[in-house]
Amino acid sequence: MTPCKVAAALVALLLASSAVAQDAGDDDLAAKAADPTASLMSFQLTDNYTANFHGIDDTANQLQFRAVLPWQGMGYKHILRITQPFVTSGPGRTGITDTTIFDLTTFDESWGRWGAGLVVLLPTGRDGLSAEKWAVGPSLGFVNSKSFPGWNAGLFLQSYFSFAGDDDAPRVGVLNLQPILSHQLGGGRSVSLGSSQLVYDTANSRWASVQFGLNYGQIVTAFGHKWRPNVEAGYEFRDLAGNPKWTIRAGLTLLLPTN
Repeated sequence: MTPCKVAAALVALLLASSAVAQDAGDDDLAAKAADPTASLMSFQLTDNYTANFHGIDDTANQLQFRAVLPWQGMGYKHILRITQPFVTSGPGRTGITDTTIFDLTTFDESWGRWGAGLVVLLPTGRDGLSAEKWAVGPSLGFVNSKSFPGWNAGLFLQSYFSFAGDDDAPRVGVLNLQPILSHQLGGGRSVSLGSSQLVYDTANSRWASVQFGLNYGQIVTAFGHKWRPNVEAGYEFRDLAGNPKWTIRAGLTLLLPTN
């Protein structure tokens, strides 16, 4: 099935699900699904189709698997998140790319939540798709979910810097700032900034990415579980050769709330 057909199927599912009665807690699930500090176990598969590039006449497609695993230790709440992309087509090689893992310790506040932790980049990708460096750095974020009913707003920073790996590979230094803004529309439906991000390359002292996205999704019940099908359109404003221009994302997330 092509990426366009995947996106069309998800849009049809979203439209059909709007006519289905929703549970009272679906709006809360929709808010947590867009909040990286929320203790919500989930498993997500997203298809990212790049329709065009800056400076390159080509298209690309990437699958991304993400697992979010809340846990507790030493009296603190943690969120372990594992992200694994796989390139299925594009101007270069195809196959598995580097794995990103972060562990965030979260703290509840009267206005919402904040968290701090570590991000680790593992050079698991095949040749041509890996930074070939081990990297680690701090992460910090907050989400205000109480001041404005129906809205989540915040910022989430991930950073990592190479400390080991192939001596011939370029060093890695990344500051990734993700703006968080989502609005619950009722009935489990929500819109958010999705994969929007600003990425600064400290190794080359330049902005590597300025990406804006708009995501729409809805909580549905199927096979005794909660799911969030969603679609997103994103545009990359940083005009660097090889950066994607327009990217269409179609995803499905299995949500496993514990309370």
